[in-house]
Amino acid sequence: MAIDMPNNMPVRLEPMQELKLTKPSTELYVGQILKTVVVKALSENQVLININGQNINARTSHHINPDELLQVKVVQTEGETVLQILRNPPELNLLHKALMQTLPKQSSPAYLLASLSGLSTVSNLPPMIRQQIQHLLTTFSPVAQLPQQLAQAIGYSGLFWENTLVHWRKTDSKEFLTRDFKGQCIKLSGLLNEQPHISSAKARFNEPESFPLLSNVLQPPRNSAAISFTGEPVEHILTLLRDHTMQTLARVETNQLLHLLHSQNEPYRLLLELPLHTLSGLELIPLKIEEHRQQQALQAGKSSWSMSFAIHLSHLGDIQAKVKLQDTALEVQINADKKETVAYLTEQQQTFANLLESLGLTLTLWNVDVGLLTEAIDMSHLHLLDMNI
Repeated sequence: MAIDMPNNMPVRLEPMQELKLTKPSTELYVGQILKTVVVKALSENQVLININGQNINARTSHHINPDELLQVKVVQTEGETVLQILRNPPELNLLHKALMQTLPKQSSPAYLLASLSGLSTVSNLPPMIRQQIQHLLTTFSPVAQLPQQLAQAIGYSGLFWENTLVHWRKTDSKEFLTRDFKGQCIKLSGLLNEQPHISSAKARFNEPESFPLLSNVLQPPRNSAAISFTGEPVEHILTLLRDHTMQTLARVETNQLLHLLHSQNEPYRLLLELPLHTLSGLELIPLKIEEHRQQQALQAGKSSWSMSFAIHLSHLGDIQAKVKLQDTALEVQINADKKETVAYLTEQQQTFANLLESLGLTLTLWNVDVGLLTEAIDMSHLHLLDMNI
């Protein structure tokens, strides 16, 4: 597109890399993208640039090399016309690059749990793979024991696998080597890749899966019933199991990268998913641990902490809960989709308060509501790939 510009139009290049035209062209409009070439340096603070064949003098305190090709954007036309120099976006760091590669490959571990549940009736699996599956299942905590085993379950969730490997020689115990979720999935993946007849193609496409965003309100995982492998050839079974294992590993690595990208200036947040044994079978529980900073608390060097989780239980339905701790005061917020569950949990307030009292804690809030919280994102903590439009 032709641009009407006088040959000697004065232009000033600011340190913030903006071209300012004192005589605006009638054909320029805000948002227009132009290309310009630095013809030569005229003096220490002046260069000659060329836009669409027209030479323009530009005053500058910023160093620009002759023959440099610049892309500029019209950002102002009222009064003084301003052209902003567009630079290439900064190169992503290694963690962001790794996240870009991992995100498309990840999916909820619920699919792997559905495969493992269905394999309990399959008798023709290779012995080493069957043995590894049985061992993997023994590493999952029963839901009734989770309160007592929570710290251990978080430690074995896979988020800290590499860090623990670095320090394992300093300890006498090798228990984590045989119980860490990521470590055991890596072992299962290795055994599956050694199978001679396994297909290189993806066996089945999973349902659309949301990304594990730190700002998202946790939702009970969709109820993934055990997959039926009746009549399926073993090659197809192993291919599907391999895909679900690799997607689960990518999910764990996604949560690891989100954890590593945390800045010390931000409140601490940790997102993970724990596989559990329940009365109805295998279930997945997403878990989020958050630090809450307030100005007064920061001055006193104190923060409050919360733990949120969501779970589906066969006898209670879908449940969301958030437990917040400030000093010795504990607040509990529960949302359930069944009215009977709300009535039952409301009756447990005094029992829970007595339990906390024996631990030196005080229950200051016990609120149980009907209806689950929506998947709306907490806009106060947008992080990484969250988008506010």
